[in-house]
Amino acid sequence: MGADQVKKTWQELSAAKEVERNARIPEEWKLKADMIPPEDAVDLRPFVDSCGILSPAELAITGDEYDATSLAAAIAAGKFTSVEVVTAFCKRAAVGHQLCNILTEIMFADAIERAKELDAIFKSTGKTVGKLHGVPITFKDCFRFKGYDSTNGYISRVFQPADRTSPLAEVLQAAGAVVIAKTNVPQTMLVAEAHNNVFGRTRNPVNARLTCGGSSGGEGATQALRCSALGVGTDVGGSVRIPAACSGVFAYKPSFGVVPMIGYSPSGWPAANTGIPAVTGPLGRSVRDLALFARVVRDAQPWVFDPAVAPHVMEMPTSARKPVVGVIRAAGLTPHPPVRRAIHDAAARLAGAGLEVREFAAPDVLGVRAVSEQLFTLDGLSYPKGECARSGEPPVPSVLRIGFWDLPAKTPEQAWAWNARKGDVQKRVLDEWRRVGCDVVLAPVGPHTAVRPGEWISDHYTVLWNVCDYPAVVLPFTHADPALDPVDAEFMPLHETDKMTQDLYDPELFQGAPVALQIVGPRLGDKQLLEDAKLLDSILSGTA
Repeated sequence: MGADQVKKTWQELSAAKEVERNARIPEEWKLKADMIPPEDAVDLRPFVDSCGILSPAELAITGDEYDATSLAAAIAAGKFTSVEVVTAFCKRAAVGHQLCNILTEIMFADAIERAKELDAIFKSTGKTVGKLHGVPITFKDCFRFKGYDSTNGYISRVFQPADRTSPLAEVLQAAGAVVIAKTNVPQTMLVAEAHNNVFGRTRNPVNARLTCGGSSGGEGATQALRCSALGVGTDVGGSVRIPAACSGVFAYKPSFGVVPMIGYSPSGWPAANTGIPAVTGPLGRSVRDLALFARVVRDAQPWVFDPAVAPHVMEMPTSARKPVVGVIRAAGLTPHPPVRRAIHDAAARLAGAGLEVREFAAPDVLGVRAVSEQLFTLDGLSYPKGECARSGEPPVPSVLRIGFWDLPAKTPEQAWAWNARKGDVQKRVLDEWRRVGCDVVLAPVGPHTAVRPGEWISDHYTVLWNVCDYPAVVLPFTHADPALDPVDAEFMPLHETDKMTQDLYDPELFQGAPVALQIVGPRLGDKQLLEDAKLLDSILSGTA
């Protein structure tokens, strides 16, 4: 923090940051009082279309007809200019932000200027600069962009613009992508929420009464509102998968070493090694968009600038196959009725399409969480506590509720012991994978759909795959329906946590909440997993 900032309270700094953010939205894109949804509005997505700020042409560009892949093709074919597309998405992002508080650093002016440059190149050469030419994208706040803050939701980092751009962002920009904004995150980045004292809390656009998830919560909501064509988040315990599930979009958590992380803005001690590495992954509107992201990144040979990236693992051929599917229906924490129905129906639909479906006995996820929470807090969260102390800001309620804040620091001997237990989990999963003989695993993303804000404290079904370092794809599948998903009157809790989790379920409140599936592949089997996920999604969505 600069000397002038030290003199200000954290509330004053937060207010000043809000003034800056609001000033980056053109006045003509701001919602009038009669455009703002009523307080009891549940699904906020229709208000983007009805507010009148986007033209019919802009609504078409940003609408359901296009994913990132088809949008890039339309630009390359000359159907749209980059300026038309980028302007349409900037306007939509401005409206979506005013509805749901999704954005942190707004880059609309720079994005439109870059789009003009791309159009000039296309006009003079007749060629695109790359596979993402003119495609508007957003990044989670933890990536650096020269000239913009990278606060990660810490007041202590406001008004300290980065002097360089993260290498992954440069890779996508070199392929023609146009970055229009960064998206909201939770304080500490270890919460399934997007709430901090700098930017406030992001709302879920599908059901505004429920959480958007996290930690890439702003990104999940951005994709649900179609405010960018592709989003980039990070995941260390479920942070791209949980928001995708909450908002009903697609996501991909890679194995470690597939996508570069070098040069991003960490929310903890730089280079801290907990034994559970964070990874970067996309959120979008189709599996093919997730694959497009991976292809663009790997085509740039990121192993030449990031020593943590492994060559060859995404460059091997894949096979067109009907994968054998292992199914996890529950693993020590009973899913809510909509999630149980989704897993049952998905398994039945895959079996009906001729795929072999086998039961997979996962480790008790409570035991896995007992390991992960200790490894995530090896330092006793000394870094986020120090950042909060620098500005005087308090932890937000969701940070306290998830249960990490008061866990003590570990000695080296304790850290080694917890990593040994992590190794035991990895071995159990590997042995079960071999016993079942599956190619992929179908599993819940969580024990529930999106819940009330601040109440998603269970990363059990996602963090398992971070502990094991297996890649995973999230597929939106169905929605919670009180008629199909009544409270289970015969439910018998396995333990107190099981009871507390089941008590969160409210069929009427959760009505319409997206229910997603998690498709998991073996470690470093990312390229084949993306191919398998395309097939599974086509079967499950009825488009095969």
